[in-house]
Amino acid sequence: MKKGKIILLILLAGVLVGGAVGLYMWNKPHQQIEDVKGTEVSVTELSAAFSADETKANEQYLNKALLVKGIVTEKQQNQDGGMVIILSGDDPMATVQCTMRDKDVTADVGDMVKVKGMCTGSSLFGVLLSGCVMVK
Repeated sequence: MKKGKIILLILLAGVLVGGAVGLYMWNKPHQQIEDVKGTEVSVTELSAAFSADETKANEQYLNKALLVKGIVTEKQQNQDGGMVIILSGDDPMATVQCTMRDKDVTADVGDMVKVKGMCTGSSLFGVLLSGCVMVK
């Protein structure tokens, strides 16, 4: 009888601790890109790294905050209504697609801008950054 009570108390304590940890994680504030120090990299350098060795580039840049400087070559809306800015560098084939966090982006085609965002990998259309914001 005593053994059963002890096991029941241990299980109850485990459920309470698990619930407390879950509640803490659920209410934890999301990390903002402005609060993270980004690694500064050019469009050409970033694209070249992914073109040369995607696995090595993923190890270096994937899921990290990057500060990318480039020329706006295109602005478009994605399927969710968000703003996407395409940046290019010295090499016109080197591109970075920046999905902006805010929809009211003030950059125009031809402007030199700095964008900070999280690297989410690469595609046929260039390196992808998400949750991006403009940096002065």
